[in-house]
Amino acid sequence: MKKPPLSRSLAALCAGTLLLLAACGGGGGGGDAAAVPPPAIRPTTSLGSSFQYEGICDLETQKKFTRAYLDEVYFWYKEIVDVDPARFGNIPDYFNALLVRTPDVNGVAKDRFSAVLPQSQVRLLSSPSAEALSLDPGVLSNHTDAVPVTKVVTSPGGRRAGYIQFNDHELGAQDDLITAFRQIQAANVPDLVLDLRFNTGGFLYVAQAAASMITGPSAEGKVFERLQYNDKRPQDTTNSTFLFSSRVQVADRTATGVNQNPLGTQLPQLNLPRVFVLTSDHTCSASESIINSLRGIDVQVIRIGSTTCGKPYGFSQKNNCGLAYFPIEFQGTNAKGFGDYTTGIAPTCQVQDDPTVLAEDEQRDPLLKGALTFIDTGACPAGTATGLTVQQGSSPIVTARQQPTRPAWAGRLLLPSQR
Repeated sequence: MKKPPLSRSLAALCAGTLLLLAACGGGGGGGDAAAVPPPAIRPTTSLGSSFQYEGICDLETQKKFTRAYLDEVYFWYKEIVDVDPARFGNIPDYFNALLVRTPDVNGVAKDRFSAVLPQSQVRLLSSPSAEALSLDPGVLSNHTDAVPVTKVVTSPGGRRAGYIQFNDHELGAQDDLITAFRQIQAANVPDLVLDLRFNTGGFLYVAQAAASMITGPSAEGKVFERLQYNDKRPQDTTNSTFLFSSRVQVADRTATGVNQNPLGTQLPQLNLPRVFVLTSDHTCSASESIINSLRGIDVQVIRIGSTTCGKPYGFSQKNNCGLAYFPIEFQGTNAKGFGDYTTGIAPTCQVQDDPTVLAEDEQRDPLLKGALTFIDTGACPAGTATGLTVQQGSSPIVTARQQPTRPAWAGRLLLPSQR
């Protein structure tokens, strides 16, 4: 089986990011909504607030907006090295020249994900030909195969486990996950295999719900993820701690408008001390939040597959003069304060995937077979590499890897109500 098309996941994320416009202050020009003054943020440059340049769409004013906006929201704003704006004949080149590429603590470029691109390109990814969500804010989701497979599988040794294939943290996915976890809970199985190998991320509230349903009452109120913004935004940092909860924290929104699980709905919880997660280099951002957050509260996360993409960062969309800005704004950390997995989270059992095999075929799928072998034996399959070299509960294992081939703007996203 071919892997789920990346355009499907990106289309869902892209349409979702358009919903963040109201939280980002809008912006004039290019069909943007009327601008709203942002909270006062002390300018570091002589340009002052980005708000005064919004909607003025000559090139030179757009450059001023770009530099001022990065000064306000960019996670590494102090490390920006100014370049002569006159050298650049377009905004994307100027924006990219300002990004911080110096090595982080793991030796990789700090910023591999920020981007600016035409809003028309964002909309193109969200077109019907890409199995997209509607661009109409009143029609928020027409999600596609976020949770396509939920079933009980049996290991060669006769042990039963739940299996959930989870492909997208998109609007509507939370309701699908709740349905899936209810089915697994009713099956009363001792283990869960959560397949995130195709899941490139998306809305953080969906990851919060997924992790909460793996855990039980003992996790109630513990930190799922803390978001750290730059030092100009202390209030955003203070207000951005997300907790494990046994109840729905953010009601999902769907194309039909039907609210299947209103705010406060009791979540099905499996109360598991461990979980098996299938991973690849497409396992990114919000998917990595699930892994990192569970490890933060000492749930054993046994990872089968290959190293994840390495994106502990997130952002929201800012529109101005027909361009969509996605500068890195925050870093997420778990309850132990760990979030430095920019080289990716390495697998416990390194298993080569076979894209020609149906992911849900436990008899032939290498990753699922690897998880079931571990369930039987307590060890990685014979002939596979293992990355399990530290005690459970310590920082996730990270290894050097190639830069992930993922569009920079897609990933950890917040709803307007969460900012």
